[in-house]
Amino acid sequence: MTALTKLIPLCVPFERRHEASQGGAFFNGEQKCWMGHRDKLDALMPFVPYRYRPDRKPPYIRPWMVPQALWGFNLRAFLAPEDWNRIRKDAYARSGSRCRVCGGRGPQWPVEADEGWAYDDERRVQILKGVISLCPDCHGVRHWGKTMTEGRQDAALAWMAEVNGWSHIEAARCGDEAMKRWHMRSRHTDWQCDISWAIRTYSVVPIKDGETLARELNRKFVRQAQTRVGVRAVHVTHIKRLFRER
Repeated sequence: MTALTKLIPLCVPFERRHEASQGGAFFNGEQKCWMGHRDKLDALMPFVPYRYRPDRKPPYIRPWMVPQALWGFNLRAFLAPEDWNRIRKDAYARSGSRCRVCGGRGPQWPVEADEGWAYDDERRVQILKGVISLCPDCHGVRHWGKTMTEGRQDAALAWMAEVNGWSHIEAARCGDEAMKRWHMRSRHTDWQCDISWAIRTYSVVPIKDGETLARELNRKFVRQAQTRVGVRAVHVTHIKRLFRER
């Protein structure tokens, strides 16, 4: 292993740069990134992307698809623009505008805000757990269905394999399992959306017409998906074809 490959990118907020420096990190001016030595991370753990943390195991990134009935039900719909902007920009700042999963950045948009949801399948409630920054590549893996409808699944699958240290088939299997879970959850149309985390954490107040806007967005997104590939056809195309070819 060369000295270069021993270095990893770090997610250092501007206001914590002195703490990172004291922990052994250094700023790479050419890459505009704080970096640390892979074998000297003890004092830098708050800044280490998930894929490099010794206390985490893969998958570091995987598809986590929103049931069809909840497409459009997100903070952008439920909150005033200034409140959503405050939350997403806070996510960017907390990670130093680096991806929390891989430490990377996109060429056009460095990072994007990803809402982390948990699903109560018995009560059919989607529960917001937090918002983090992801690079476009990792974000494309998370939003697997959208990525597939846009024809970007090959690149996303390869990225999922690289970040998790998987074979292509292991990544394909993970995507296949995500699609099965999505189909199971999408059979139901009575899902509810719980954004109380944002209300508690940022003291925001949902806008009056938020749910109406979310339902309008849902109809729009469903039409777009049906136009591109057909929502019902997605599951039986790309992933299973990959298994047949390998």
